[in-house]
Amino acid sequence: MRVALVGLALLAVIALGAAAVPAAARTGKLENVRAKAQVLAADVAALDAQIDAAVQRCTRATDSLAAVRGQIGDNKRLRKLALRELEVARATLAARAVALYKHDDVTTLDAIFGADDFSDLISRLTMVQSIARGDRDVLRTVERTTRELTDRAISLVADQRTAGKLVVQRDAELKNIKVQLAERQATLEGVQAEIRDLAAKQKPATPTPGETVKPPSGGDDGGQGQWWPLIQQAAGANGVSARGMYRLMMIESGGYASIVGPGGYYGLFQYAPVTWKASWNPYRAAAITDGAAQIRATALALGMGHGAWWEPSYSWAFSGM
Repeated sequence: MRVALVGLALLAVIALGAAAVPAAARTGKLENVRAKAQVLAADVAALDAQIDAAVQRCTRATDSLAAVRGQIGDNKRLRKLALRELEVARATLAARAVALYKHDDVTTLDAIFGADDFSDLISRLTMVQSIARGDRDVLRTVERTTRELTDRAISLVADQRTAGKLVVQRDAELKNIKVQLAERQATLEGVQAEIRDLAAKQKPATPTPGETVKPPSGGDDGGQGQWWPLIQQAAGANGVSARGMYRLMMIESGGYASIVGPGGYYGLFQYAPVTWKASWNPYRAAAITDGAAQIRATALALGMGHGAWWEPSYSWAFSGM
């Protein structure tokens, strides 16, 4: 398998007239720095996805806390009403006992003339209507409801403490991820600057800007320009220069989708597996050597501004585009 890959690489070089050597074949410090940049870029993409998830967790925790606080407010109102009803029930029961002792009945008029306000009147009338069910039953029902609301108040306070702690925890998680992201981005910017410096000092063994790059023939390309229509389509959909993408592909792989370069880079655009499988790539379920998937993913990545992943090949490929 290794011999076959070397043979494919040699065919790619011959097809380009030795003018476009795959960037993955370049060894030394530049290759190592580029690999580091790809890993960092994958980390940044992963942290971006983690931030989205962390924000959703923070929102859910905050919503839960707000819901508990709303329940506490409702419970307080219900408990206040229950205590008022309990007071009225006890007073009504006492009045009923006196009336019975005097061989008299409590009437609606008694409730009307004894009420302090309209709310009190409603409560008293309700109690008068309920007396028929039994004074003691009404009193026990109101007392039980009051106890239940008191117990619920205690439970809700505990729920509020738990929800508050969760909000603090989620906020801390989000802040930590943001700090990590800022650190990775700063490191990535430094590595990209180092790549540009190294690239400026290194004479490229690639096509010079403006030079025509012919489509490869044979091998994985299966004939003249097999990838070109798909590159045009993907590049157009992402606002990228199709010619620049094609030149980048030729520099990286010579147009051979199954080629594996030194350092473990694969396919038309020489992806490291960690970069290919990162969350930024909607085509990551496809094989890393799937040429069509790499073209679509690369057009997307270039449209997102990740051209530095391929430095210095990117600058060479898109010069004058």
